[in-house]
Amino acid sequence: MKMYSIKQIPDKQFTDKMDLTRFIKKNFDDILRLKLMEYKNNVNKAVDINKLEANFTPNIEDITGNIIEVKALINSTNLIDSHLDLHTFKAWNKSVSDNKTTYVLQEHENKFTHVMSRKAANTNEVMNFKDFGFGDMDFTANISTFQLKREDNPLMFDQYALGKVSNHSVGMLYVMGKIELAYYDEDSEKNMQYFERMKAQAINPDVADEYGFFWVVSEAVKREGSAVVFGSNPVTPTLSVKNYEPQKHSESNKNEPPKGTQSEVEKLFNLIKV
Repeated sequence: MKMYSIKQIPDKQFTDKMDLTRFIKKNFDDILRLKLMEYKNNVNKAVDINKLEANFTPNIEDITGNIIEVKALINSTNLIDSHLDLHTFKAWNKSVSDNKTTYVLQEHENKFTHVMSRKAANTNEVMNFKDFGFGDMDFTANISTFQLKREDNPLMFDQYALGKVSNHSVGMLYVMGKIELAYYDEDSEKNMQYFERMKAQAINPDVADEYGFFWVVSEAVKREGSAVVFGSNPVTPTLSVKNYEPQKHSESNKNEPPKGTQSEVEKLFNLIKV
């Protein structure tokens, strides 16, 4: 028998979607308050959607040095994830605008030994789910691009270099007024229309039908991105790994005048001597 529940009040379970809906409507303020208090990462999931798996092969160079540059897809919008969250297409716009760089961690561990980058470039790109083995729908990919030294984290250096990191996860905070609950509601045409309209923006609307509700997140605050074994969102692979060589400036050349200038100075000096 299918049971319906909502993570924020786990001791309540129902055998009918509408019983859950009526409970949500009656206790909505408390449920929303508890949701807003959550720090979202891949640990505190609400449901399991691991049956969804991205089909994507990252572009990985033959690594020859001790520093790599990793481009990681941290979160994809327009997908109902394991928190039953649907991040809308522009959900990461403000976070990227406010923070050009973010941390990248190993498995959301807030430890010095698990920091892979403190200044990863924080950007958005428009991509399409068909390139990851799903249907034809554009989404916003929130991306962290960072340099990782072998000496800083040998384990993760090798995991990335060998193409073994296939999932990432965002550590984030919800924003008051930027999150709504869409739920199956036979008692309200307005609520039902909202439920149907918003689930149509997801590449996996069947999850909404299965559980009877989902959260619509129109803005979130990204604190960090992490490499994880299983992400809350399956479309979060490593995009590329390549060798990174910092630009080297030799001490002998850094104070030289621009190319072509030295010969002119020498000519002028010779004229003065004459």
